[in-house]
Amino acid sequence: MAFSEYSISPKAGFEKNKENCSAILVFIPLVGLIIGVCINRWGVAYPYLCNYSVFPAVVGAVLPILLSAGSHLNGFFRTVDALCSHKSKEERIKILREDAHGGYFAIIVCTCFFLVSLGIWSEMPIEGCFLVSFQYVISRSVAGIMLLTMKHADEGKADAFIPEKSLWKWLQVIILSVYIVVCAVWMVSIHRSVGIACLLAAAVAYLYCMLTAKKNFGGVMEEISGYFVVLCEIVVPIAALFVYKKWF
Repeated sequence: MAFSEYSISPKAGFEKNKENCSAILVFIPLVGLIIGVCINRWGVAYPYLCNYSVFPAVVGAVLPILLSAGSHLNGFFRTVDALCSHKSKEERIKILREDAHGGYFAIIVCTCFFLVSLGIWSEMPIEGCFLVSFQYVISRSVAGIMLLTMKHADEGKADAFIPEKSLWKWLQVIILSVYIVVCAVWMVSIHRSVGIACLLAAAVAYLYCMLTAKKNFGGVMEEISGYFVVLCEIVVPIAALFVYKKWF
Protein backbone atom coordinates (compact mmCIF):
# COMPACT_ATOMS: atom_id res chain seq x y z
CA MET A 1 0.00 0.00 0.00
CA ALA A 2 2.84 2.44 0.86
CA PHE A 3 4.65 1.81 -2.42
CA SER A 4 1.40 1.79 -4.35
CA GLU A 5 0.33 5.23 -3.10
CA TYR A 6 3.66 7.01 -2.62
CA SER A 7 5.95 5.71 -5.33
CA ILE A 8 6.03 5.16 -9.07
CA SER A 9 5.26 1.46 -8.64
CA PRO A 10 2.00 0.18 -10.18
CA LYS A 11 -1.15 0.98 -8.24
CA ALA A 12 -2.48 -2.02 -6.35
CA GLY A 13 -6.07 -0.80 -6.33
CA PHE A 14 -6.48 -0.94 -2.55
CA GLU A 15 -9.03 1.33 -0.95
CA LYS A 16 -7.49 4.05 1.23
CA ASN A 17 -9.20 3.19 4.52
CA LYS A 18 -8.20 2.57 8.14
CA GLU A 19 -7.81 -1.17 7.61
CA ASN A 20 -5.30 -0.75 4.77
CA CYS A 21 -3.50 2.37 5.99
CA SER A 22 -3.12 1.77 9.72
CA ALA A 23 0.55 0.77 9.30
CA ILE A 24 1.38 2.60 6.07
CA LEU A 25 3.38 5.41 7.70
CA VAL A 26 6.06 2.97 8.89
CA PHE A 27 6.80 1.87 5.31
CA ILE A 28 6.66 5.19 3.45
CA PRO A 29 10.26 6.05 4.56
CA LEU A 30 11.39 2.92 2.68
CA VAL A 31 10.32 4.72 -0.50
CA GLY A 32 12.62 7.52 0.62
CA LEU A 33 15.40 4.97 1.15
CA ILE A 34 15.12 3.85 -2.48
CA ILE A 35 15.17 7.47 -3.66
CA GLY A 36 18.23 8.16 -1.51
CA VAL A 37 20.09 5.15 -2.91
CA CYS A 38 19.28 6.22 -6.48
CA ILE A 39 20.43 9.79 -5.82
CA ASN A 40 23.62 8.53 -4.20
CA ARG A 41 24.45 6.12 -7.02
CA TRP A 42 23.69 8.78 -9.63
CA GLY A 43 26.06 11.18 -7.87
CA VAL A 44 28.81 8.58 -8.13
CA ALA A 45 28.04 7.41 -11.67
CA TYR A 46 27.28 10.56 -13.68
CA PRO A 47 30.92 11.82 -13.93
CA TYR A 48 31.68 8.60 -15.82
CA LEU A 49 28.50 8.60 -17.91
CA CYS A 50 28.39 12.16 -19.24
CA ASN A 51 30.30 15.42 -19.17
CA TYR A 52 27.31 17.74 -19.35
CA SER A 53 27.09 20.50 -16.75
CA VAL A 54 23.30 20.86 -16.45
CA PHE A 55 21.89 17.41 -17.22
CA PRO A 56 23.13 15.76 -13.96
CA ALA A 57 21.46 18.56 -11.97
CA VAL A 58 18.20 18.03 -13.87
CA VAL A 59 18.27 14.34 -12.94
CA GLY A 60 18.99 15.18 -9.29
CA ALA A 61 16.06 17.61 -9.19
CA VAL A 62 13.56 15.43 -11.05
CA LEU A 63 14.45 11.92 -9.85
CA PRO A 64 12.87 12.24 -6.35
CA ILE A 65 9.66 13.62 -7.87
CA LEU A 66 9.58 10.88 -10.51
CA LEU A 67 10.24 7.98 -8.11
CA SER A 68 7.64 9.25 -5.63
CA ALA A 69 5.13 9.77 -8.49
CA GLY A 70 4.73 13.38 -7.36
CA SER A 71 2.67 12.26 -4.37
CA HIS A 72 4.25 14.70 -1.91
CA LEU A 73 4.58 17.45 -4.51
CA ASN A 74 0.81 17.25 -4.88
CA GLY A 75 0.42 18.07 -1.18
CA PHE A 76 2.96 20.87 -1.50
CA PHE A 77 1.06 22.31 -4.47
CA ARG A 78 -2.29 22.29 -2.68
CA THR A 79 -0.91 23.65 0.59
CA VAL A 80 0.83 26.54 -1.16
CA ASP A 81 -2.38 27.25 -3.05
CA ALA A 82 -4.37 27.28 0.19
CA LEU A 83 -1.85 29.47 2.04
CA CYS A 84 -1.66 31.99 -0.82
CA SER A 85 -5.44 32.22 -1.13
CA HIS A 86 -5.70 34.30 2.09
CA LYS A 87 -9.16 32.87 2.66
CA SER A 88 -10.80 31.66 5.85
CA LYS A 89 -9.61 28.50 7.61
CA GLU A 90 -12.59 26.49 6.33
CA GLU A 91 -11.99 27.57 2.74
CA ARG A 92 -8.27 26.76 2.99
CA ILE A 93 -9.11 23.25 4.20
CA LYS A 94 -11.58 22.93 1.32
CA ILE A 95 -8.77 23.76 -1.14
CA LEU A 96 -6.69 20.92 0.36
CA ARG A 97 -9.59 18.52 -0.12
CA GLU A 98 -10.25 19.38 -3.77
CA ASP A 99 -8.43 17.20 -6.29
CA ALA A 100 -8.88 19.54 -9.25
CA HIS A 101 -7.75 22.82 -7.75
CA GLY A 102 -4.71 24.71 -9.00
CA GLY A 103 -4.14 28.40 -8.39
CA TYR A 104 -1.49 30.47 -10.13
CA PHE A 105 0.29 31.12 -6.81
CA ALA A 106 1.00 27.41 -6.46
CA ILE A 107 2.22 27.19 -10.07
CA ILE A 108 4.61 30.10 -9.52
CA VAL A 109 5.98 28.66 -6.27
CA CYS A 110 6.43 25.17 -7.76
CA THR A 111 8.27 26.66 -10.75
CA CYS A 112 10.59 28.51 -8.37
CA PHE A 113 11.06 25.28 -6.40
CA PHE A 114 12.32 23.42 -9.47
CA LEU A 115 14.64 26.28 -10.44
CA VAL A 116 16.13 26.41 -6.94
CA SER A 117 16.47 22.63 -6.86
CA LEU A 118 18.21 22.70 -10.24
CA GLY A 119 20.65 25.31 -8.96
CA ILE A 120 21.39 23.33 -5.81
CA TRP A 121 22.13 20.07 -7.61
CA SER A 122 24.29 21.82 -10.21
CA GLU A 123 26.65 22.87 -7.39
CA MET A 124 26.41 19.86 -5.06
CA PRO A 125 29.71 17.96 -4.59
CA ILE A 126 29.70 14.17 -4.89
CA GLU A 127 30.22 13.73 -1.14
CA GLY A 128 27.19 15.97 -0.61
CA CYS A 129 25.03 13.69 -2.77
CA PHE A 130 25.70 10.80 -0.40
CA LEU A 131 25.11 12.84 2.76
CA VAL A 132 21.96 14.58 1.51
CA SER A 133 20.46 11.29 0.30
CA PHE A 134 19.53 10.43 3.91
CA GLN A 135 17.08 13.32 3.96
CA TYR A 136 14.55 11.35 1.91
CA VAL A 137 14.11 8.92 4.79
CA ILE A 138 14.16 11.64 7.46
CA SER A 139 11.57 13.85 5.74
CA ARG A 140 9.09 10.99 5.32
CA SER A 141 9.66 9.75 8.87
CA VAL A 142 9.04 13.21 10.36
CA ALA A 143 5.95 13.62 8.16
CA GLY A 144 4.63 10.34 9.55
CA ILE A 145 5.23 11.48 13.12
CA MET A 146 3.37 14.71 12.33
CA LEU A 147 0.31 12.76 11.19
CA LEU A 148 0.45 10.43 14.18
CA THR A 149 0.96 12.99 16.94
CA MET A 150 -0.54 16.31 15.82
CA LYS A 151 -4.19 17.30 15.77
CA HIS A 152 -5.85 16.74 12.40
CA ALA A 153 -7.52 19.63 10.59
CA ASP A 154 -9.80 17.18 8.78
CA GLU A 155 -10.46 14.15 10.97
CA GLY A 156 -12.36 12.27 8.29
CA LYS A 157 -9.58 12.40 5.70
CA ALA A 158 -6.54 11.83 7.94
CA ASP A 159 -8.18 9.36 10.31
CA ALA A 160 -7.16 6.41 8.11
CA PHE A 161 -3.52 6.83 9.19
CA ILE A 162 -4.27 6.50 12.92
CA PRO A 163 -4.40 2.92 14.25
CA GLU A 164 -7.33 1.98 16.49
CA LYS A 165 -4.96 0.76 19.21
CA SER A 166 -2.99 3.51 20.94
CA LEU A 167 -0.09 1.09 21.57
CA TRP A 168 0.43 0.49 17.83
CA LYS A 169 0.27 4.23 17.21
CA TRP A 170 3.12 4.96 19.61
CA LEU A 171 5.05 1.92 18.39
CA GLN A 172 4.96 3.48 14.92
CA VAL A 173 6.23 6.77 16.36
CA ILE A 174 9.14 4.87 17.94
CA ILE A 175 9.97 3.06 14.69
CA LEU A 176 9.89 6.32 12.72
CA SER A 177 12.07 7.95 15.37
CA VAL A 178 14.59 5.12 15.02
CA TYR A 179 14.74 5.80 11.25
CA ILE A 180 15.53 9.45 12.00
CA VAL A 181 18.19 8.69 14.60
CA VAL A 182 19.97 6.14 12.39
CA CYS A 183 20.02 8.54 9.43
CA ALA A 184 21.16 11.42 11.66
CA VAL A 185 24.06 9.38 13.03
CA TRP A 186 25.12 8.43 9.50
CA MET A 187 24.98 12.05 8.31
CA VAL A 188 27.04 13.37 11.21
CA SER A 189 29.57 10.52 10.86
CA ILE A 190 30.08 11.34 7.18
CA HIS A 191 30.70 15.04 7.80
CA ARG A 192 30.01 16.52 11.23
CA SER A 193 29.51 20.18 10.27
CA VAL A 194 27.43 19.50 7.16
CA GLY A 195 25.42 16.78 8.87
CA ILE A 196 24.53 19.02 11.81
CA ALA A 197 23.59 21.85 9.44
CA CYS A 198 21.28 19.53 7.50
CA LEU A 199 19.60 18.26 10.67
CA LEU A 200 19.08 21.80 11.94
CA ALA A 201 17.54 22.76 8.59
CA ALA A 202 15.15 19.80 8.81
CA ALA A 203 14.21 20.81 12.38
CA VAL A 204 13.51 24.40 11.28
CA ALA A 205 11.35 23.11 8.41
CA TYR A 206 9.42 20.93 10.87
CA LEU A 207 8.82 23.79 13.32
CA TYR A 208 7.72 26.07 10.50
CA CYS A 209 5.27 23.50 9.08
CA MET A 210 3.92 22.68 12.54
CA LEU A 211 3.23 26.35 13.35
CA THR A 212 1.85 27.00 9.86
CA ALA A 213 -0.51 24.03 10.11
CA LYS A 214 -1.82 25.10 13.52
CA LYS A 215 -2.24 28.76 12.57
CA ASN A 216 -3.75 28.40 9.09
CA PHE A 217 -5.56 25.05 9.19
CA GLY A 218 -6.06 24.22 12.85
CA GLY A 219 -4.07 21.02 12.48
CA VAL A 220 -2.20 18.79 10.08
CA MET A 221 -3.48 16.91 7.02
CA GLU A 222 -1.94 14.48 4.56
CA GLU A 223 -1.35 17.35 2.12
CA ILE A 224 0.46 19.38 4.78
CA SER A 225 2.73 16.43 5.53
CA GLY A 226 3.54 16.35 1.80
CA TYR A 227 4.23 20.08 1.99
CA PHE A 228 6.76 19.38 4.74
CA VAL A 229 8.45 16.59 2.77
CA VAL A 230 9.03 18.84 -0.24
CA LEU A 231 10.08 21.82 1.90
CA CYS A 232 12.50 19.67 3.88
CA GLU A 233 14.00 18.27 0.69
CA ILE A 234 14.83 21.77 -0.53
CA VAL A 235 16.13 23.39 2.68
CA VAL A 236 18.37 20.46 3.67
CA PRO A 237 20.41 20.52 0.42
CA ILE A 238 20.60 24.32 0.69
CA ALA A 239 22.07 23.97 4.18
CA ALA A 240 24.52 21.32 3.01
CA LEU A 241 25.62 23.36 0.00
CA PHE A 242 26.01 26.51 2.10
CA VAL A 243 28.34 24.79 4.57
CA TYR A 244 30.35 23.09 1.82
CA LYS A 245 30.84 26.34 -0.11
CA LYS A 246 31.37 28.56 2.93
CA TRP A 247 33.90 26.55 4.90
CA PHE A 248 35.26 23.77 2.71
